[in-house]
Amino acid sequence: MTEPDKPYPFDTAIYVDQMSAFLRLPIPPELRDGVIDNLERIWDIAQPVIEFPLPDDLEAAPTFEP
Repeated sequence: MTEPDKPYPFDTAIYVDQMSAFLRLPIPPELRDGVIDNLERIWDIAQPVIEFPLPDDLEAAPTFEP
């Protein structure tokens, strides 16, 4: 579904259909709506991370240390 509050038009259903074909990963018709709903939930959950401001001079760490 295209949502006006997103930074660009994105039709989740079209994306799911295209990626399913591209990956040759068929989605049974009875599960397709659930896949679309979950992808939209993932979008909503990811927004705070995507929108978190980072300084322009930020450098990536050379190594990962947990």
